Order: sequence, then structure tokens, then C-alpha cells
Amino acid sequence: MKKKIAWIKSFLICLVVTLVMLGAGYQVFTVENEKVLAGSIVEAALYEQIYQSDKQYSAGSEVNTSGIDQNELYEAIYLAKKTEPGLYKPAKVQIALTPDEEPEETAVKVSAAVETTSSPVTQGSNQNSESQPVETAGETPAATPMPSSGQDTSITVQAEAPVVTSSPVTYSWGSSRNYTYRMEVRVTNNGSDTSSNVRVSVPLLENNSPYQTTKLTSVNYSAVSNSGRVSTFNIGDLAPGESKTIRADFAITVRTFSINSTNDTVEKARQAYNQTAGSGNCRTLALAFISKSRELGVQAREVVGYARAQRGAMTSGSLQGSRHSWAEFYVDGLGWVPVDLTFKYFGNFPHTSHIIESYGDQSLKVNFTGGSLSASWSNAIL
Repeated sequence: MKKKIAWIKSFLICLVVTLVMLGAGYQVFTVENEKVLAGSIVEAALYEQIYQSDKQYSAGSEVNTSGIDQNELYEAIYLAKKTEPGLYKPAKVQIALTPDEEPEETAVKVSAAVETTSSPVTQGSNQNSESQPVETAGETPAATPMPSSGQDTSITVQAEAPVVTSSPVTYSWGSSRNYTYRMEVRVTNNGSDTSSNVRVSVPLLENNSPYQTTKLTSVNYSAVSNSGRVSTFNIGDLAPGESKTIRADFAITVRTFSINSTNDTVEKARQAYNQTAGSGNCRTLALAFISKSRELGVQAREVVGYARAQRGAMTSGSLQGSRHSWAEFYVDGLGWVPVDLTFKYFGNFPHTSHIIESYGDQSLKVNFTGGSLSASWSNAIL
């Protein structure tokens, strides 16, 4: 009986020892396994980041996956997802893709506007001829050039032509005055012989500026030919000491005005005006403004006519001593805008003080046979 009890005790003791050893071994294995899994979560996130980066952004990516065993990578990812799925959040990698080289610069070439010339009105005998509008010409901006062929890049840059915008510029009109302008050309035979077949070529008034209207109302000789604004009259024969006068009357309306608003053209013309306005010979100042405006790409022209020095409306009487030059520049959509460099008027005439004769001086010509002729030219406001 005693032997049986001793055997049972020995068995129980062995069983307890075995259980204790098993329990200790299980605890060691669990802790070690937890350590491995915890490390796998961190490593798996890193490996997944590297893997996805290498997989999706291999072109241009700076991520280096060399030295990483792919089996270890997949195993770590699997363990991490299986053990702690809530903790596993693959990191996102942002990689900027840059082209191998910068795109070539493209230029937009815009051609300058062509200078325009006025179309002079042709005046005939006993005809009422209105001024003809000037014809303007210009070049539209060139089409946007296509980029030259070269190496392919990851980024495509399309050049666009700059949009040229203009603010609307208009005239504000003020008071107007009507004048009768008379031109007289007197031809005298100062010789002792008769002058026969006397033909006189006279430059008449021309005008296509918006602030003046000009109409030929009468002329006392019939024109035998017309060329531009020049009309030729045959006044017949002149005896020694005899004089004959060609007389032409024009109805003129002059308006005061100013321009509203501004745009690129107006500001360029203002720049030219600020650099050239001042005291001096009126024609020299006008030509300086015209030259500077054209340098800046603005169309400009000279105006020849008459102006009163007292800065007021024209008065009746001879225009001797009132000869004057000023300038005009052209604004698209508006027309010709005057600038008086002597009176310091930019884009406005506050008085009906300027009368346009032409846009360039032309000479009086007389053709005849025999005798000795002289000619005089005078202008007046009636």
C-alpha cells in the first residue's frame, strides 16, 4: 500500500513539473512571438511603402529597393495585416516627375502696323466735293509659332500669343464754328510781251481730320485737269501789265473736342508729346513728334494750316502771319487725333482756332508762253 501511494506522489510531482515547464515554455514563446510580430508591423509598413513606390513610380523615383528580400517583404506584410490589421496603414509616397530638360522658349512675333497715307480729295470746277476718309492698313499679329521638334519631355508647354487689348477711346465734342475760307492766286504779266496759254496748277484744300469739314463751294475758273488735291486752270492770255485772279471759296466747320479714356496707342503718343512739346519752330516740333511716335510704333502725320495766336476762335481777315503746323496720330477705332506741340494741346482743341489746309506743302506752278509772269498767293477768312 505504501509503495502504491509513493508511486502516485511521484507521478503527480512529475505531472506538476511537466505542467510548470510547459507553462514557462509557452510564456517565453508568446513573448518572443509578440516581439517578432510587433517588429513586423513596423517593417511591413516600410517594406510596403518601398514596394509600392518601386512598383508605381519606378520611372523617376529615388526609392532604392536593392538589398531587400522580396519573400521577407511579403511575409512581413502578411503577418502585419493578419496580426494587427487596424494598425497597418501603408504610407503614401509623393514623387514629383520632372522632364529630362526644360521646354524650349517660344516667341510670339507681332508685326508692326504699316504706316498709312491719306487719300487726297479731288476738287473740280463748280463742284461740291466732300473730304474722303483715309484708308488705313495694318498687319495682324503673326500666328503663334509651333515649338520646334526635339526630345520628348514629360511636360508639354503650349505657347499662346499675347492678347492685345485696347480701351475704347472716343471724342467728346464741344461747340462748332462755320467759316468761309477764300483762296486767291493772282498772276501778273510784268513783261512787254503777251503771255499766252497761261496754265496755273493750284493746290486746293484737303481734309480728312474729324474735327473739321471742308467743302469747295465755288471757283471762278474751270479746271482742265485734277491730280490729287492739285487742280490746273487755264486762264488764257495775259497782256503786258495785266493780272488775273483765280478765286476758290470753301465752307469750313471747325469743332472743339477732347478725347475720352486712353489706351496703349494714346499713351505712346503722350510719351512722344512729353519729349517734344515746347517752344520753337512749330514745324520742327511737329516733325520731331512724328519721328518719335513712329519710333514707338504709332502712326503720325504733319498737318499744315492756320491758327490764331491768341488762343481763341478764328476771326475775319487775312490769314497772313497765321501759317501753322501741328501733328496728328492715329488711334484704331477712332481716327486721327491732333497734337499741337506749340500750344501744348494733346488730344484736344479747346477753341475753334485751327483750320486745316493740307497734310504737306505743295508748290504753285505756272506754265505760259511769252512775257514775264509773277504770281502771289493769299488766304483769308470772310
